[in-house]
Amino acid sequence: MSHEFYEGQRLSFDGALCTVRYIGKVEGTTGEWLGVEWDDPTRGKHSGEHKGVKYFQCKSNHPTAGSFVRPSRPTAKPRGFLEAVHEKYASEFEEELAKSKQKEVAGAAVPPPTQIRFNGKVVEEVGFDKIRKKLAELQELRIIILDGLRISGLLATDVASEQREEAIKEIEKTCPRIVELDLSRNLLRRWIDVRDICKPLKKIKLLKLNGNRFEGINTELTFERILELHLDDTLLTSDEIALLSHQFPSLTSLTASTNLISSFTSTLSPTIKNLTLETNEISSLFSIRSLASLPNLDHLSLRGNEICGVSPSDTPGEDAAFQFSPTLRSLDISRNNINSWSFVNALPQLFPGLKSLRISDNPLYDQPVAPSNVTNLPEKPMTVEEAFMLTLARLRDLESLNYSKITPQERTNGELYYLSLIGKELSAHPESAEKSILANHPRYSELCRLYGEPLIRRVLDASKGDVNPRSVAARLIRFTFYLPASSLQSSTSESGSHSRRQHTHEIPRTFDVYRVKAIVSRVFNLTPLGFRLIWETEEWDPVDEADTGLDEWDSSDDDEPDTLESENQRLSKDVIASDRVMTREDGNKFVKREVELVDSTRQVGYWFNDDLKEANVRVEVI
Repeated sequence: MSHEFYEGQRLSFDGALCTVRYIGKVEGTTGEWLGVEWDDPTRGKHSGEHKGVKYFQCKSNHPTAGSFVRPSRPTAKPRGFLEAVHEKYASEFEEELAKSKQKEVAGAAVPPPTQIRFNGKVVEEVGFDKIRKKLAELQELRIIILDGLRISGLLATDVASEQREEAIKEIEKTCPRIVELDLSRNLLRRWIDVRDICKPLKKIKLLKLNGNRFEGINTELTFERILELHLDDTLLTSDEIALLSHQFPSLTSLTASTNLISSFTSTLSPTIKNLTLETNEISSLFSIRSLASLPNLDHLSLRGNEICGVSPSDTPGEDAAFQFSPTLRSLDISRNNINSWSFVNALPQLFPGLKSLRISDNPLYDQPVAPSNVTNLPEKPMTVEEAFMLTLARLRDLESLNYSKITPQERTNGELYYLSLIGKELSAHPESAEKSILANHPRYSELCRLYGEPLIRRVLDASKGDVNPRSVAARLIRFTFYLPASSLQSSTSESGSHSRRQHTHEIPRTFDVYRVKAIVSRVFNLTPLGFRLIWETEEWDPVDEADTGLDEWDSSDDDEPDTLESENQRLSKDVIASDRVMTREDGNKFVKREVELVDSTRQVGYWFNDDLKEANVRVEVI
């Protein structure tokens, strides 16, 4: 039976596609077997071996991609391209037309108009003209999807060249307007069949061949007019894909995901602008450095690979120096194994034109913002907001991060927050470590020029009897934060009830306002940028009547009703203000001095003298 099959042949058993890799006997059994590699690698039993003997090699590296099946097992009949087109888009009409013609030839009476279905829709039949008209709609189809229809080539079987030419002409006549063609998950194996199918399609722009298994590349073939090519799950090597890309002279978009690709050493067609290599086995950017030579590349997607660094060791040397074209503006490296900020720091040099980045779902963001000896906080994973700020702060020219447009305010907040963390890291280490620390923060000098240097209080010398300000012995300020009634009501109505109205927390003087606001935001369930911190000092200042700070209503404003506050708003403000104003027996008024802890990289100790042990802070929702 071996003459009926051949290695590389594509077969379908009960809808499961496979490729013949071996024909012959298997030791310990009788008769002949077909060694097949399943398109679905989880369907098999082994990887081509039996009792320690290797009979064939699978392209897939999955341990259960192979099986042995008997040649006598029934296989599904393959189809030619036009047969599949008619099967999906015109079968019901053609059957009806054939029955009607048979009745005409037999002289039988044609039944009155009935209703038939075309692609699931009920349409009215008015004789043969109506049927022919509907069949003619096949010529107007612009998008044809033929995935999973067991197409083996131009025709179901190999035929003489004359018959192939006739089939090509029939394709041009039947569906001349095709723009997008999907031939995914079929029995295709030869590129000449793909070329012959596409050759008569004068308007084709997009071709999908996902899930097919092809033989070697025929370099003599040319695929004209196709702009977008999909080769997902074809198990083609990077060299084969690179060679193939040059046979598409108009190609601008190439997708080659899920192909077990670990590196690219060959050069792709220079016409490519969009390249997708998702769910492969790429471990570093250095392993795809040949792609840096693409002069027109605009978007590169490496989502779902195994990338953990720029070079295999993440310590690039002179041989690792490469740079992508400035035309590359969009990069997707989400769902990889990136776990170091050094990778993010290297992106501006590697991708000088980068404007849009997707980098979510990497181990980097499961880490704390900084070690506990720097932040004096438990080492909890950074929040989404912290990850967003610390990433954009390292990439000066980035305009979009994880599909979110970066606003000027977000950039300012992120860069200030990042600068404050650098200041804390410098403060937590002796001056001798400054050079090595700043090597991990390439933008430090630039950020200092923009916002000023952060306040740095170095670790003191314990041998001289000094106390380390970050040790347990460091002085703390006991902060009491509270939400006034008006703010509590406002924030509750917008974001739900709060678990507490007042909270006391001991905080080191070395914390800056951003860190303090992070604590308050967690306690009261507020967004960090949605409130102000007002320190209520115990000092009183004499003031004039007009400067008491009360939100009073002047009767002269009667002609401007839009500027007046409601009675309830005025009453609640008067209650708050009454706690801040004091009238002595002589009639003089005093107002309690208040200081806003404005957003900055300054440490909170800047506002307090060394003797202060406690501070009462009002949280005002903006």
